[in-house]
Amino acid sequence: MKMLYHYTSERQHLPKILASGVLRGRADNDQERPLVWFSSHPFWEPTATKPRWLGGLLANQTFEQYREMAGCARFALPADDRRLMDWRKACKFAGIPKRDRWAMEETGIKAGGNPKQWFAMAETVPLSELRLERLSGDKWEFVDMEVEA
Repeated sequence: MKMLYHYTSERQHLPKILASGVLRGRADNDQERPLVWFSSHPFWEPTATKPRWLGGLLANQTFEQYREMAGCARFALPADDRRLMDWRKACKFAGIPKRDRWAMEETGIKAGGNPKQWFAMAETVPLSELRLERLSGDKWEFVDMEVEA
């Protein structure tokens, strides 16, 4: 079965997600509807590698640096879930202006991402509907959320 993934940091965001029991959407401003983002990238969505603050400056990181510093986790969802929207439909639903969508596409592509691999859901997703995996070396391993929480 084909899966989509919500990639996140193991040490920074995962504990908060597990404590909440849900994946909750977010928006960049008050004018947009919040969305939970997923990717069909089979290993790691490049846009999930976030920059970090170094000496007062925001610095990009390589995937390897991010993995070492933050750890990598992902939540898997079947790709045939009817609640999913592709990138353009999701942006339109959320109220993201075209110029902002184009800028995000350009930034994402520069980071190695592919908008054709980006999907979103407009509702909160209970963790009971998802499978949690943690990156160990270069292999994704199943994590029992009952034990982890």
